[in-house]
Amino acid sequence: MNHSDRVNPGLMGFDAYSKPLEDFRIKTASGGLVTVIAAIVIIGLSISETVSYLQLEIVEQLFVDSTTSDERVPINFDIRFHRLPCTLVTIDVMDVSSDNQVDIEHDIFKVRLDKDGRNITEVPLKLVVNQNATTASTGEVTTPKCGSCYGALPDGSCCNTCDEVKEAYQLKGWQVNLESVEQCKNDEWLRLLRDHKEEGCRVYGRVNVSKVAGNFHIAPGDPFRTLRAHVHDLHSLDASSFDCAHSIDHLSFGTHWPDKDYPLDGSSHDEKKGGVMYQYYVKVVPTSYHSIDSHTTHSHQFSVTTHRKVVGGGVSGLPGLFVQYEFSPLMVLYEERQAPLSAFLVNLCAIIGGVFTVASLIDSFIYSGHRVIAQKMNLNKLG
Repeated sequence: MNHSDRVNPGLMGFDAYSKPLEDFRIKTASGGLVTVIAAIVIIGLSISETVSYLQLEIVEQLFVDSTTSDERVPINFDIRFHRLPCTLVTIDVMDVSSDNQVDIEHDIFKVRLDKDGRNITEVPLKLVVNQNATTASTGEVTTPKCGSCYGALPDGSCCNTCDEVKEAYQLKGWQVNLESVEQCKNDEWLRLLRDHKEEGCRVYGRVNVSKVAGNFHIAPGDPFRTLRAHVHDLHSLDASSFDCAHSIDHLSFGTHWPDKDYPLDGSSHDEKKGGVMYQYYVKVVPTSYHSIDSHTTHSHQFSVTTHRKVVGGGVSGLPGLFVQYEFSPLMVLYEERQAPLSAFLVNLCAIIGGVFTVASLIDSFIYSGHRVIAQKMNLNKLG
């Protein structure tokens, strides 16, 4: 009896951990091996549990979006057009009713690119949203004595200016090819296409839109409204003259939040021909990210479906890039959480106790099996 037993003899009756005498303990090589393996397993699992405890857990929750529709959502984008000159690029933002959104805050720029994608100009130019104006032709007009109407009017009729040829073709419902019309050789848009041939354009920046369904598009031509329609004046040029092949370096809604990948970033779309309408149908989901330090970031994530259509030749549409977005009525909340210390300690105890118990059972099984085999061998020798 040791000193503690002499001091508190009444507690001996509650001892659940009876101790065998040292003389009756048997140590075996198999028991030592099991102990070493159990210790390695306990250390490995304890390290894994510690690493898991130190990492933050991100919990996802779903709510009904109760924010006001008057909220402005920033659309951030960086898009490179491979063969569409900056002089022809316009950008428009419209709501679901095809009306231009008003009082839009934006900060958008464009940079001229050469055919290899390198900057031609170092200073970016400001791009105005919803700039509805038609560019007048300022080039010198070739005026023949009695210009041909190219079959659009009866023989003997004269079309002495480019506009008269256009009007004659419009009466017939024909599409005029300005490049083959003598009166239009000095047309402003033809000159722009010639002067900036094989140029591209990088369009990047931010535009704040209302939190309602709508679209923004980057397309050639001069935009204007007629009745309730939004149209672009291509100045009688064929849609195939405008190659809107592009690469999307970045497109996002709202502010950036940690470790978020955006589905269109790094994508490239090139049909190797002009007159293609690239459409992106985007479903935007309001998202909040609540960090462990109680800081909340409000942003948006989205899914996208792409569609391409070749316009011209009787097919309606406009060459360009169109992003049609719609906001979901649901909101996603991501919340960073740290596991409680008590749970970490309980898991550590469970690891140590569980591995120790299993190791004891394995050692007992090995020892018992070894004794049975030894006894049989001794009986065989005596027999």
